[in-house]
Amino acid sequence: MRRNRWFERGTKLSAVFGVALLAASVGGCGGDEMTATSGIDGPGTGGGGTSSGGDTSTHTASDAGGGWADAASDAGSNPYWPSEDASTGGWEDAAGDASGDAGATGNTNVNLGGAQDFGYARALLDSNIVPLPEQLDSAGFFGEHHTALPDPVCGERICLQTMLGVLSNLINGNNCTMLQLGLNSPLTADPANRPPLDLTVVVDVSGSMAAERKLEFVRVGLGRLIDSMRDSDRLALVTYSSEASVQVPMTSVALHRADVRSAVEALESGGGTNLYAGLQAGYDIAEENLDSGRQTRVILLSDGEPTVGIVDEDAILTMSRSRNRLGVGITTIGLGTSFNLGLMRGLAELGDGNFYFLENAGAVEEVFEEEINYFTVPVAYDLELELEEGSDYEIRNVHGSRLWQTTESGGRLSVPSVFLAHRESDEDVTDAGGRRGGGSALLVELMPRVSTDDGSGLTTGDVGTATLRFREPGSDRIVEQEISVEYPHAPWILLSGGHFDAPAGRLDIVQKSFVMLNIYVGMYMACEAFHTRGDAENEVEMLRTLIAAVEDYNEEIGDVDIQYDLELLNQLVDVLLANGAVPPPDDWTAPDDGWPAD
Repeated sequence: MRRNRWFERGTKLSAVFGVALLAASVGGCGGDEMTATSGIDGPGTGGGGTSSGGDTSTHTASDAGGGWADAASDAGSNPYWPSEDASTGGWEDAAGDASGDAGATGNTNVNLGGAQDFGYARALLDSNIVPLPEQLDSAGFFGEHHTALPDPVCGERICLQTMLGVLSNLINGNNCTMLQLGLNSPLTADPANRPPLDLTVVVDVSGSMAAERKLEFVRVGLGRLIDSMRDSDRLALVTYSSEASVQVPMTSVALHRADVRSAVEALESGGGTNLYAGLQAGYDIAEENLDSGRQTRVILLSDGEPTVGIVDEDAILTMSRSRNRLGVGITTIGLGTSFNLGLMRGLAELGDGNFYFLENAGAVEEVFEEEINYFTVPVAYDLELELEEGSDYEIRNVHGSRLWQTTESGGRLSVPSVFLAHRESDEDVTDAGGRRGGGSALLVELMPRVSTDDGSGLTTGDVGTATLRFREPGSDRIVEQEISVEYPHAPWILLSGGHFDAPAGRLDIVQKSFVMLNIYVGMYMACEAFHTRGDAENEVEMLRTLIAAVEDYNEEIGDVDIQYDLELLNQLVDVLLANGAVPPPDDWTAPDDGWPAD
């Protein structure tokens, strides 16, 4: 059950989200200190890391297995798919007729997979540890925010939205030009309409799982998962320590729910961490049971680095990717603060799945009870989102996915499948403060090629062209949408109150994304400075400036997500100071007008 922790409102906003692409002018949305990086998930050029950079398989309508199976392969024989119109992939439009056509009136977030929470960074802060920059996962941070978009009226199951925002950033006042590209759907996420699921759970039971209640979290979480699975679902359980062991073969939940629960309760820890063997055994079971009428997925839970057997990270990723191409997706869940973040996140990104971190008991309930019904049914296949630079702007930095690839003319993101998210508004928060399920975000900063008036007589700025392509489930039809974006002033012009494109005066759509980007980049810059210079005197002052601006913004808006962000910013300041950062001078005061757009 979700509730509003902060305040009550009369009605909930409609559910939307998408991929947000954000662009910066000279100085940038993050200030002069933000430098390009490679191979980490920060304010850099993206790519690298443990990811393959978008090397994805292509699925066709004849795919006959597991997570990639299309309704067209057995349309009419599977009661979970509409017999004549298989285009919705098991979801319904708002009218409940599962048509997915232009008449659908839903407005639902689109989830690209990858990190789904910011829990790991929060756990580090709770332990009085200043996170490394690469431990601040931008995909997870933005995924914990509900961001509104205009109604999806393009006539397709996924719509591309474009809105432009230009304002001085909240860190040092430099120009921040922001292009928000959103992906949302007229379909509604109806878990009751999903196909039956074959789920293989692979659990780390090495000796370290006994600490910090980690194995207890696993028992509780799997118990909730078993309770939430339907009688039509099937489940298998694999454990691994120094070796892998099949505790429960693939079995019907309806017939053996109590037996599976007993096996989970009997889990005990001990030995090393042979992650390769455990994951391989899980994939073997999943592949042996591939069924074109069912969704197939592996869930991997781990708390540490591989220590036994094949421990090479690239070898583990390569093995996993080969199984993903056969039609088995993977979702990964990390526990504790010593697990391999890059490996677990990379497995999920390559495997068309989600990555979660269980930082507390509330996260256990949220991940296992709520997400199980949403990460199993793709709403589109082979999705590509491309941004071609305009004549007046060039890409500077990329946030939000290590699968982003730069090209000669801009950049692109390619993912095998995308899913519907389920948060309905900023107030859609669990009793424990959980905000997973907001959707995905890709953030790209641009800067103008000419930063001052060059006498060319430009009166508008050519920002770029965004293109969305995807394959519709149940067919080989490729949907393509293209939108050109223009700034209605010369690129070097910054209005004192900013410029925000928005439908019917909905400035909150663009402005919230602007604030979210500034918050993430501010945290990244502060952590980067602390770990590279040994102190963060300037960055503590910068964070307090940022906090004052965000408070100014949210005083009128009252957004719950942003209120949680303010708590996080203040906690980061406290942890920096506790670890030796120098506070601002006693006479320091925040700028009078932190949010100049009001």
